[in-house]
Amino acid sequence: MARIPHVTREQLAPEDRPYFDEIAESRGSVRGPYAALMHIPRLAARIGATGAYVRFEADLPDALREVAVLATAREIRAQYEFSAHADPAREAGVSEETIRAIAQGTAPRGLSGDQELVVRYVQELLRDRKVTDATFEAARDLLGVKGIVELTALIGHYLVMGLVLTAFEVKLGPGMKAEFPL
Repeated sequence: MARIPHVTREQLAPEDRPYFDEIAESRGSVRGPYAALMHIPRLAARIGATGAYVRFEADLPDALREVAVLATAREIRAQYEFSAHADPAREAGVSEETIRAIAQGTAPRGLSGDQELVVRYVQELLRDRKVTDATFEAARDLLGVKGIVELTALIGHYLVMGLVLTAFEVKLGPGMKAEFPL
């Protein structure tokens, strides 16, 4: 059981239901971190808008976006987030070996190219709280200034999501499986 109850649409005041509907429309349902964030519907909507941008509107290639989400989730041990993004990563063409390496914590070792660079960027930012000049310049060369801003904002968004999931002990949903040992 999660530490706080999930909020359903029916529990919300009528004026707050459009926030719920907006998130449900963009994601198919209100679950995971958004079910917890619905205790403050306006906040959930604002975080949802950021998530919609970084996930659905940003120019980052799908595979690199999903690698960044997985690497972020792994760094902060957010099992729900990792599990929720493993299949979208597969659908974006991320190999099972890459997903496994990130899940097991061995990446970026064994990865190459753009995916290795994205994992390294995530790890440096979250582990060291800084990005080396070499990694930053390589990422900027790959993605451009706009792309590196989007990548960094994506990491920040999923860091927020992971912290919500962890603090409130949101359990894996139906059909989800743990991808790495905690």
